[in-house]
Amino acid sequence: MGLDIQGHGYMELDDFESLISRMERVARDRPASYGRRVFWLASLGYAYLLLVVLVLTALTVAAGYSIHRIGYLGAKLTLVVGVLWLAVARSLWVRSAPPRGVVVTRADAPQLFRLLDALRTRLKSAAVHEVLVTPEFNASIAQVPRLGIFGLHRNYLTLGLPLMKALTVEQFKSVLAHEAGHLSGGHARASNWIYRLRIIWAKLEANFDRHPRWGSGVIRAFFRWYIPYFNAVSFPFARVNEYQADAAAVLVTSKQRTAQALTGIHVIGIYLQHRYWPAALAASKEAPQMAAPFRGFVAQGVRETPEPELKAWLAQALGQSTSHQDTHPSLSDRLNAIGACAEFSPPAVGESADKLLGSALTRVETMFDTAWSAAVLGREPRPYFPVAPAR
Repeated sequence: MGLDIQGHGYMELDDFESLISRMERVARDRPASYGRRVFWLASLGYAYLLLVVLVLTALTVAAGYSIHRIGYLGAKLTLVVGVLWLAVARSLWVRSAPPRGVVVTRADAPQLFRLLDALRTRLKSAAVHEVLVTPEFNASIAQVPRLGIFGLHRNYLTLGLPLMKALTVEQFKSVLAHEAGHLSGGHARASNWIYRLRIIWAKLEANFDRHPRWGSGVIRAFFRWYIPYFNAVSFPFARVNEYQADAAAVLVTSKQRTAQALTGIHVIGIYLQHRYWPAALAASKEAPQMAAPFRGFVAQGVRETPEPELKAWLAQALGQSTSHQDTHPSLSDRLNAIGACAEFSPPAVGESADKLLGSALTRVETMFDTAWSAAVLGREPRPYFPVAPAR
């Protein structure tokens, strides 16, 4: 999943990592006790917000009743408390812009949507309200709340076209299952809730930083302590959520297909970074009107890489270690968790998952290639083509 909590807010990094290490030991040795601790800490955030709102509401009502007794002074007090109440309420209304991309509908890509329907039924996951295709080498679920911190989310599934071209349909199905796993119910419901709550608090903190308002200090002071502390305590919970999402991928495909997808994502991500995009940019400068790097990309191209370099890329991917800077485990840890070995098996020409886009494929390729050419010609800023492995 693309979205993650990486910062440690106003807590010193050493203290942040030390607290995570302690919580990992508690989660391992006393899982029930750890689960209760995270639940009550999660509830504390909402309880504090509710308390602040109730106190300010009571003060506003009391000040309003005082008008008939102390007249102008009561009206002035009501205005001051009312403005404070409004400032706090506004600071809690966290607005998130939906992700950007090319919208794909059921009419465009019926095969893709049938696959999503099947995954939703199998995993008992929440509905995806909109599917977007982007030029990124990634796939993610974005939940945009319609009621601020209180949720009522609209779910957006973003699919990177290069990622779809890098995997077979079955391998890509495991990626979709991983993302659907973040929305599933059942045994993963609690960890999914904590996962989403980490994102909600991060957005609230960012909202305070971008739009500091008079009166919101009473909430901001609490969350300067609470958010980094909650992120550290809930870190093991969020990491477990990633393993659960991988388990969902294995459930609906297989260990082998999931391992192929994870391996291919890392290896082809390195290939794109070091070979494909630099070569595409150089060729585009020579003939920008002819540039079509999105339509022209096929995963089989990585087979042209010398075998020693290909093995070095795989060793590099497997050599990465799991850290506290990201809830996503390393490739080797994810493979160990599902009980599979690394296996690089890119799709043959014409067998990649981009065919799931149906009639929308040509339109999407053309739009991205046009944007690429315009950027090369200097007509608009260069589009963002990240090469970090999808999660």
